[in-house]
Amino acid sequence: MWKDQYKDALDYIDSYWDKITYKPSKMRLEHQLTNMPLPYLYSHLKNIKNVAVSPNFVKLQHYYFVPNDNKFTYIYYWDSFFMFRGLMGTKREWLMREMIENFIQLFKTFDIIPNFSAPASMGRSQPPFFSSMIMDTFLTPLNPLNSYKHKKGLMEHVYRLQNITWLKKAIDTAKKEYETVWVDTLNNYNHHVDGYVLSRYGDRDIGYAHSSELESGWDMTSRYFNRCDQFLPVDLNSYLHKYEKDFANAARMLGNHIEEEYWLQKAKDRKEEINKYMWNEEKGFFYDYGYTYNLQSDFLSLAGFTPLWAGIATAHQAKRAVEMLPKFETPYGLTITAKESLAKPIDLSKIQKRYHPAIEEIIKPKQWDYPNIWSPLEYLTVIGLLRYGFVDDARRIMENSVKAHGAAFRKHGTFFEKLNGENGETGKGAQYIDQKGFGWTNAAFFRYISILDSMDSGKQIYFEPRPSEPPYELAILH
Repeated sequence: MWKDQYKDALDYIDSYWDKITYKPSKMRLEHQLTNMPLPYLYSHLKNIKNVAVSPNFVKLQHYYFVPNDNKFTYIYYWDSFFMFRGLMGTKREWLMREMIENFIQLFKTFDIIPNFSAPASMGRSQPPFFSSMIMDTFLTPLNPLNSYKHKKGLMEHVYRLQNITWLKKAIDTAKKEYETVWVDTLNNYNHHVDGYVLSRYGDRDIGYAHSSELESGWDMTSRYFNRCDQFLPVDLNSYLHKYEKDFANAARMLGNHIEEEYWLQKAKDRKEEINKYMWNEEKGFFYDYGYTYNLQSDFLSLAGFTPLWAGIATAHQAKRAVEMLPKFETPYGLTITAKESLAKPIDLSKIQKRYHPAIEEIIKPKQWDYPNIWSPLEYLTVIGLLRYGFVDDARRIMENSVKAHGAAFRKHGTFFEKLNGENGETGKGAQYIDQKGFGWTNAAFFRYISILDSMDSGKQIYFEPRPSEPPYELAILH
């Protein structure tokens, strides 16, 4: 079993949660915690931090976690989605609902789920995963493969009755975020582009290139050529398609079939535009679309696999996209971009020296470029491969990733925010000192091991019966 082979790493990951989990702000006099299991309450609550909150920190009303115990000590939007992968099926599942409540508080207060929980980031968000986190929180206790706390029979019935109102409240907030922030027809956040269903990254100010790239989560990358604001990103629109499918699923569970059809049509409309503007049949891959010049980008990144994760791709498109894997795959996992997409050297000898720093800054590899391996997009790629039946490819990538991060852990005694795909060491081109800990890396490592052990033990990873063609629905927690 993989969990036995890497018990030391998993023990570290388990203990690290205590370093990055915090009690609600001391400004809150009462906190009703109704979903924490009593054994956990008494044996582990004492380990959760109750430190003084920084004046710059938005005072949160519920328990929360942060990416690490060094630089990233605010809650971060898209980090939280990936860190949920490390909570599902564990004694800390209760934290997922606590974080949803924090995001609801943030949205109701600021009309946005910010990049991170401080005033400095209130003008921009991050890649949107709120609906996915809500559905994961509601459905995880109902999953038959949840060995920790599976609700079945009468307990399932009671759970649904007790929590369906909560689901409606949370989904209603996600709908408001989707409409106000991401569809953004009033253009308060510079996400709307006239003439398109598709959205872009931006900010509450002027939607300029730098802050748009910060909002993308890929800060910084060569993928957008230093003009992120001029692109309709394939990953962002895959995430928003997932919102629309989640809203349809929630409407079905709530018995509102008219609304279900409304959201299914929204998802269909977005899918059609993704295929129109972002799929390249000749090259067999999904790309960002530069709406300013009406040109499809040719930059290869793992974002091109997110339509598989979201269930947008056809079986044919998925097969073609998988043929691109060798451009990203290393013995240590998947690099975030393809080496061939990096800028080629430029002869600056005939250009005045005063322009050299700006040009060099544009063309140099950034931290969200080859050769770095980032767990978030690698993880979405793996899940996308599984959804389309490419089990052997997904297994190989997970095994290589576990071995690489496990080796780095045993060498350094910690996990890192990213790895170097050329040698398995810490990443290159950082905007800051390499971060240790680390929330989303720990969670992906934990989830890969859980999936690999499920496969090796013969558990059915798909809900049956499967449709005649993918995408398939995964039965395993993911």
